[in-house]
Amino acid sequence: MIAYNRQSLDNLELQQQAREAFEKQLITQEEYDRIRTAYPYVFYLPDFFIRIGLFILTVIAATAGLGLFLLAGFAALSGASLITYGVIAFVVLELFIHTRKMYGSGVDDALLYFASALIVSGINFTSYAYLTPIPNCTIILALALFGMIRYVDQLMTLVAYGAFLCLIFYTVGKGGHVARALLPFLVLGLSVGGYFLFTRLHEKAALRHYRSCLHLLRVATLLSLYAAGNYYVVRELNTLISGGPGPIAFGWLWWSLTALVPIFYIVKGVQKKDVLFLWTGMALVAASIFTVRYYYHLLPTEIVMVIGGIALIAGVFGLTRYLRTPKHGFTTAAANHPHPHAGLPVEGLIIAETFSGVATQPTGSGTHFGGGDTGGGGAGGQY
Repeated sequence: MIAYNRQSLDNLELQQQAREAFEKQLITQEEYDRIRTAYPYVFYLPDFFIRIGLFILTVIAATAGLGLFLLAGFAALSGASLITYGVIAFVVLELFIHTRKMYGSGVDDALLYFASALIVSGINFTSYAYLTPIPNCTIILALALFGMIRYVDQLMTLVAYGAFLCLIFYTVGKGGHVARALLPFLVLGLSVGGYFLFTRLHEKAALRHYRSCLHLLRVATLLSLYAAGNYYVVRELNTLISGGPGPIAFGWLWWSLTALVPIFYIVKGVQKKDVLFLWTGMALVAASIFTVRYYYHLLPTEIVMVIGGIALIAGVFGLTRYLRTPKHGFTTAAANHPHPHAGLPVEGLIIAETFSGVATQPTGSGTHFGGGDTGGGGAGGQY
């Protein structure tokens, strides 16, 4: 179902792991070069700035093509013409992937988003009546899921999760006062269940190509869990559904969740050695401070921002000092890793390729690893 070559995806991930191992000086330059030669990939991967430029140019070219498509008399501006051109954009996207080996190059990203936007707009133009949010959310969810499954796109992954939550919101919001009162609890339950589901799927080898998407979904579930219990979000959404301001039930519960969920994330992140929890919790501390500030004007805004910044800095400093000595297998010791998440392990294929050069060299009788004979693995004696 994935549009990209699976073997190249595996080799790309393998080379990324080898590069991280080389940067940490776990393997030599010769071993790193041998791994790159043994596991090549065919993708065109430009750097970040070229990718942005190609994205902009593709959007401009696709928009100009739409104008020519309409001016040439093929179709008038209508829902059908937009849907047709969206389908053509998808066909062009497939051609670029299979002939030009595009993968995250900016061109394939732009074509995917452009085609999806055209189809959604075309369906809305085609409908004789105004489409309500529920059908729109369903259409966006279907297209975003297709973009995630077919093209392993991270933005479409977030769009799919957001459309799913919006679909739940608008569907349950029409169910009366009881349903609206239970809506935050429903989102809380879906977020918790979604986190465990995506974590389980993230560990499956068969879904290894979707790990970046599943990682984003785990972050999204943590954020939606906090949002479902945040006092400001619950109150404002209740006002939106009810059509006017009013008291909300269990106000103490939402204030407690607003304050305690970020702390829980930070503590859980330290205990589980999971920077996903840690970074999310630290970011949500600021959200909790501003939520309190929105309803209780105890101090001027600039003073609250200063206090919040001091609190965050103090928390980071204290956590850094606490983790200077490893706790629960978690430490602040520099890992020479450029990313904010835990480093990927060097897989068995890298290790096998690293030692393959040694194993294939001419030797005496048996296979030598240091001092021993017949696979002694460096032992001083002989077998």
